[in-house]
Amino acid sequence: MKTLLINAEKCIDCRNCQTACKDEHCDNDWSPIAAIQSPKQYWIKIQNVEAGDGSRVEMQRTQLVCQHCADAPCIKVAKNGAVYRRADGLVIIDPEKAQGQRAIMEACPYHAVYWNPELDIPQKCTMCAHLRDAGRDPRCVTACPTDALKIVDSEDVIDSTLLPASVELLHPEYKTQPQVLYQSLPRPFIAGEACTADGKACLANVKVTATHQILGLEYRDVTDAFGEFKLKGLEPGFYTVSFEKDGYDYKVLANMDATESINLDAVKLYALV
Repeated sequence: MKTLLINAEKCIDCRNCQTACKDEHCDNDWSPIAAIQSPKQYWIKIQNVEAGDGSRVEMQRTQLVCQHCADAPCIKVAKNGAVYRRADGLVIIDPEKAQGQRAIMEACPYHAVYWNPELDIPQKCTMCAHLRDAGRDPRCVTACPTDALKIVDSEDVIDSTLLPASVELLHPEYKTQPQVLYQSLPRPFIAGEACTADGKACLANVKVTATHQILGLEYRDVTDAFGEFKLKGLEPGFYTVSFEKDGYDYKVLANMDATESINLDAVKLYALV
């Protein structure tokens, strides 16, 4: 089954996807798939969250769209078949049957359904079903300059070992069986700089290891020529972080709370006498 694969890390926040979506839907009525989109709606939008602090900050992005859930809450609350799932897996809101049904909007845990007060209907991303029916990709996909958005065969990519990053779901805890696939969703990081005890020299080639104190997961990095390290993609939780380099004392930092990203700043290592 074809679906949308989103690589969150490839997004450069150009908003081409949003602009293309507006161009395709704001002035065009694609009924019975979708009525004209309200200008205040964003069927695809970019959520930016600042991670880290000080000199080690990055903007982490998540692309939010309708997840075309296999167990869609919007279908469950809709009356008269106003929301239905097509044979190709796309979840569609019938603009005529859905009139006045605010419960459809309120049922979505992803907040991906919008209310159009002018037309008195709920609306959302159709994954450009009208274009898919013509053998074309959604406008957001064709507009993306970094290939952060792709249409793929879900069966081919879920268990693929050829992809550069594993495939994951957005908020699987909602238990709606979302069908949109993601790669490299934002995760916490631990970053900093290893230096000598007096702080005057950076230390390269320091082995840095973060170990999740409950799950036992390990993440490793080696400091660069400037002593910098960054342990990325961490499972949130508490970590023990160790630093190891020949000629220097082994150092351990315990109970590092990585529910959010951490900037350790300068980590000083003492030379062995």
